[in-house]
Amino acid sequence: MPTEPDHAAVADDTRHGINERFVGFAFAGAELVAEIDVHGTLVYAAGAFQSRFGLPPEAFVGSPVRGLIAPVDHDALDSALTLLAERGRLLPMLVRLANPRQTPLALAGLLVPRPDGPARLCLNFALPPIAPAAVLRGGGVSGFARAAEARLRAGTPSDLRLLEVSSEADPAVSHAAIGRALESVAPNAVAIEVARGRYGVLGDPGQTDLASIANLLEAALRSQGMETAVKAHHLPLDIEGFTPVQAARALRHALNVFVREGATGLVSHPAGGLGGYMRQAKTQSDSLRRLIRDGRFTLSFQPIVSLSDRMVHHFEALIRPDAMSDCSFADTQEFVMLAEALGLAHELDLAVARLACEAAMRSGTAVAFNLSGQSVQSPPFRDRVLALLRPSPACRAGLLVVEMTETAEIENVAEAKRTAEALRTVGIPFCLDDFGAGGADVRLLRALNPDIVKLDGSYVPGITEGGRERAMVAGMVEIARGAGAEIVAERTETETELDALRLVGVQYGQGWLFGRPGPLPAAREPSPGDDGNDEWSSLDWARAQA
Repeated sequence: MPTEPDHAAVADDTRHGINERFVGFAFAGAELVAEIDVHGTLVYAAGAFQSRFGLPPEAFVGSPVRGLIAPVDHDALDSALTLLAERGRLLPMLVRLANPRQTPLALAGLLVPRPDGPARLCLNFALPPIAPAAVLRGGGVSGFARAAEARLRAGTPSDLRLLEVSSEADPAVSHAAIGRALESVAPNAVAIEVARGRYGVLGDPGQTDLASIANLLEAALRSQGMETAVKAHHLPLDIEGFTPVQAARALRHALNVFVREGATGLVSHPAGGLGGYMRQAKTQSDSLRRLIRDGRFTLSFQPIVSLSDRMVHHFEALIRPDAMSDCSFADTQEFVMLAEALGLAHELDLAVARLACEAAMRSGTAVAFNLSGQSVQSPPFRDRVLALLRPSPACRAGLLVVEMTETAEIENVAEAKRTAEALRTVGIPFCLDDFGAGGADVRLLRALNPDIVKLDGSYVPGITEGGRERAMVAGMVEIARGAGAEIVAERTETETELDALRLVGVQYGQGWLFGRPGPLPAAREPSPGDDGNDEWSSLDWARAQA
């Protein structure tokens, strides 16, 4: 293997499982990869140890993994390793390295069984989806939410601070200026601009109080020649009575409200905190349940197209809430997040499945519909959805596909596997969505044996540049096809992307290149000159939309 600094350097008496380690972590673009035994001792090390610590990877083999982590995060590390040993995987959480800069990295992990000895824990340290306060680059709500959710799931104490920065003299205060100011105020915090002038700051409880943060930030910006007003609000992340998945959904919903309305929309409730906000939001649960029960939402359909001949393979059903309902939602994402946070995921998924069955039969066209990660892990939900689908004419005609969303939230893999197998027994293919977006992809691929894998759309733009991005996509495609799955690439927007995807072996694409979501066409009339078959091309779809 290569021995240059910052490349893989194996320091282990066995190569068992090396390929699987790298496959498991290729998706995250790991900075450091480590394997530890049950005592927390490093038995394998690879990656950018030289640049992060000034020593090659092999220098760390035989030492405690705690030595890689700043003392302030030792308790969080111990809790994380305990969870990893018990659950088999660790969702990404932010830790700081034990180097002079205390570099923040996202730590994730998998439990790797070994036939010739005790299981090992594989750890992956990757650049976080958001930057430390000194950098403040893109990522938006999604990037910031992932870091906060990791703390929620790991039980790591944390506070969410919401900052609103305004300046009459300079409306567009730069990222760099805010970053330099936050660096001086809260050097170890993680922050990102989620909307113009609105920032989320994730820090440890007991750090600088809110009033001081606002005053110090104003003073730091003033020293850079900018007169600004800073409002700081506190949103504790404790949320009793909610499962970790519901709490994560509640957090994303709250952040979307902050983006749209500012902190006033969140902190005006007397109870305060995320828990208080969600208790207030529960007042909408009856209205939301009625909306779902009465089917006051519609489905739009986007084609999934063969890249070889541009014929439509099937359509994905995308939910659209009724704008005239007595619950107001800024967008579909907020509607779904609130439903799942309030424990209505099962009801929503069943309602969508029912509408998808009806639409597939009306059009005679295959339709894929989504089931949330919450639902596929539930035995009672499995019984209910099978009772709905099994007698459906659409099911008997082979016109249905199920996509499992939010794969990062699958805790009970055994139940998810039973759901996938039960769907296949009634003739419904099973699709693993967002492949490559999280650390559990290979584990779920092996356990669930999906018929279709949908490549996360964030990888598609980079594939046209070649190099590392294309190699990563090619590796994922090879792994998925080796498991017997067909591949769909989301967000295919250009002819160049289509050509590059075909070259690495992707069979299907979905994106605006082939058509935007719209009504599902009825059984089509043959176009002049065609052979009268029942297949749709992407050109047919564009004509139908027009």
